[in-house]
Amino acid sequence: MIRLSRPKAKPALPTEKKEIAKKLWTLSYPTMISFGLESFYDIVDMAWVGQISPESLSGVTIFSTIYMLFTVLNEVAGDASISLISQYYGRGDKETTQRVAEQTISFKIVLAFISMALLLIFIRPVMEFYTDDSKVISEALSYGYIRIFFIPVLFALYSVNTIFRCTQDSITPMKIMLISAILNLILDPILMFDTVPFLGIPGAGLGVLGAAWATILASAAAFIYGFTILTTGRRKVRISIPGLFRLDKTIDKKLLFIGIPSGVQFFIRQLFNAAMVKFVAVYGTTAIALAGINGKLNGFALMPIFGLTMAGSTLVGAALGENRIKEAELVTKVGALVNLIIVGSLSLLIAIFARPIMSLFSQDPMIVDNGIPMLWIMAVDLPLLAYCFGHKVVFSGSGYNRPKLIATLGSTWLVHLPVVLVMIYVLQVPILIFWTSYLFADTADLLITLYYYNQPTWRFNRV
Repeated sequence: MIRLSRPKAKPALPTEKKEIAKKLWTLSYPTMISFGLESFYDIVDMAWVGQISPESLSGVTIFSTIYMLFTVLNEVAGDASISLISQYYGRGDKETTQRVAEQTISFKIVLAFISMALLLIFIRPVMEFYTDDSKVISEALSYGYIRIFFIPVLFALYSVNTIFRCTQDSITPMKIMLISAILNLILDPILMFDTVPFLGIPGAGLGVLGAAWATILASAAAFIYGFTILTTGRRKVRISIPGLFRLDKTIDKKLLFIGIPSGVQFFIRQLFNAAMVKFVAVYGTTAIALAGINGKLNGFALMPIFGLTMAGSTLVGAALGENRIKEAELVTKVGALVNLIIVGSLSLLIAIFARPIMSLFSQDPMIVDNGIPMLWIMAVDLPLLAYCFGHKVVFSGSGYNRPKLIATLGSTWLVHLPVVLVMIYVLQVPILIFWTSYLFADTADLLITLYYYNQPTWRFNRV
């Protein structure tokens, strides 16, 4: 990593708000659609699983929480690759861009095998830490083992999409995710149920195992499609098969060390999410199911954030690669505002249609009635996250990821955790009040992020 001493900004390229907004939107809307498709079929998975039993829904929720905790290594290399690829691409260094792209795939596959091994060792004891319900554990493991064995495929798919987006091609990842989403939608009911709903034809009857296979097969097909495009050179960057089998120590060190703060930040957040599921378990199996629904809906509602964040990070990285600091600042301001408008609109819809939304996941009156106020609180919280993540793009784009770690550590373990402990063990609040704890945490996250955004460090950080 290189720390520059306030370089003179080049007066080039678009810096007007309308031009930046157009460029940001052009790059981000396919990414938003891509993440939206991914979130949509996650929701479909949960909706189908919810039709089996509350225990199945709880089992998948617990496994997904543990799974995210053990995929931290993907975040380490993934976030570093954003700044590396986008900055080298912004400088016009095609050769290094290609090498970094190749190393992103191969190095992340190595990390995927490490994640897979750790999950296989710890999955059952960690599951038993959450619950002693044998049905919940059985459903979680049935769903989980097949997902674990295919982690390398998923890591590789994430890498392929990152390469396209960081070279300012967001259309191809959208097509990749469209393939994955359509396949998953088709395969889910066919593999899960004895009789396919609405069609009445025979299905495989695999239950939650069928949901796992649908996700894996869809992801594998999407990876093959994207990987073929990269190796045949039909886009802005081409990778070579031999290049995937040669580890470059210099690049791999950058992928590791630049991404460590981001990876630690991700691990801290996911560890806290795992702890939150344990706290939620105090309220029973229904509450665990609600936490799973909340997580999936959050992911879907925040898909504009993910799209704009990826696009914003790419544009910030490219701008900083040519020392266009003012343009990087403008990208952030425009992106944060667009985030706020879009997510605010979605939040309003969630609040208005809370009951029909909950009914998609379960017909259990207990789950639906308790889920409605949970969604109202979520609708208030989402705009805070939108504005916050709009400013975090400067850290990923510049490779200065320490503020993301500090913001996560402060908002979760130093704010959210004490609030939760007081709510549960001192005040003994009902589950409805428990959900408001997220408002305290995300407000703290926003304040810390804005503090570091207003500091000069990220503006002069290069990789």
